[in-house]
Amino acid sequence: MKKLYKIFYTALILCTFSCTQSNEQKIEQSVTSLLQRYPNATLQDVYKSFFQDYFGVAHLLAERDKVKSYIEYETNSATEFDSTLYEPCGWRGNFVRVNLLAIKNGYISSDALTDAFIKSREASCDSVTGEWLGEWQQIMVATRRAVPTMENFQHDSALIAKNLAEGKYMMHHSRQYNEYYHPHYRIIHRSIFEQEILPLLPR
Repeated sequence: MKKLYKIFYTALILCTFSCTQSNEQKIEQSVTSLLQRYPNATLQDVYKSFFQDYFGVAHLLAERDKVKSYIEYETNSATEFDSTLYEPCGWRGNFVRVNLLAIKNGYISSDALTDAFIKSREASCDSVTGEWLGEWQQIMVATRRAVPTMENFQHDSALIAKNLAEGKYMMHHSRQYNEYYHPHYRIIHRSIFEQEILPLLPR
């Protein structure tokens, strides 16, 4: 099963960076893949994944001691984890979600994940641009095509639009996503993940 995670990761990265596909096709394929893996995800959860891919960790806590402390606290206090050890965010695959289960199972240390997280700030975007706002419209269209009957789509799209208009760009996972999938992870830039984290994970 662990081998499948790496095959999936590699395949999605190749798909993401294919020059023969339009951005719209890549976005739709990424949305479809996400919703196949997490059928109870909402539009809010789709937003979060693509936002993480676009912006990275620039907006998150940066003090190393506090980062490590939060990682260790969450790892030790969580009782359930998603089974996927890692997966790319969004459609570009710029950032990778690394499951804290990798620490819980002894594959990587909290220090290794903390250092990778801190280094990822340098590759992160620290401001919201019109490009992101336009891209989000494409993502919503792709999501509507992928799941025409998505629960609370209109409500969530209106709420996200309101938050964006007010300059509130960060979103949490939805309540039902947390209940079904138990997400406990940190996002790491893809190049740092491949160099420092991936070699430590089971093959």
